[in-house]
Amino acid sequence: MSLSDVLISLSVFSFLLSIALQIAGYVIFRKNIKKFEVILSEFRQRNLQLDITTNISSYFSASFHPLKIAYFAYLYKGVMLYHKRNERVNKETYDFIQSMPKEKINWLLRLHTLNLVTAFFMIGGGVGFIIWRHYYS
Repeated sequence: MSLSDVLISLSVFSFLLSIALQIAGYVIFRKNIKKFEVILSEFRQRNLQLDITTNISSYFSASFHPLKIAYFAYLYKGVMLYHKRNERVNKETYDFIQSMPKEKINWLLRLHTLNLVTAFFMIGGGVGFIIWRHYYS
């Protein structure tokens, strides 16, 4: 088996694995959609700062779950985020998410990690294919 065969095989495997992981993420989100809606409604009731991506994607289907949950995962981890161009997300927003019980938000954090792994495999498969196409075809 030549290097080009190994590279294309790894690329295809990586890409197919990313599809399977994305489907698994979709299923996990669908099982926890009520929990997400509770978090989102509490967030809106308290008039906390919600980013535009999460706000808009919340009206879309569960297929957009990576966009829906990333903001909350980053808030929980304490990543410095901006609400508007030069305005940082306020402390109350961070405090609300970080004060949530672990059992209430743990599914979201795990799903976010799964989404990051999925992105890694998808990008890795794409880059592998580009390298294979450029050097071996």
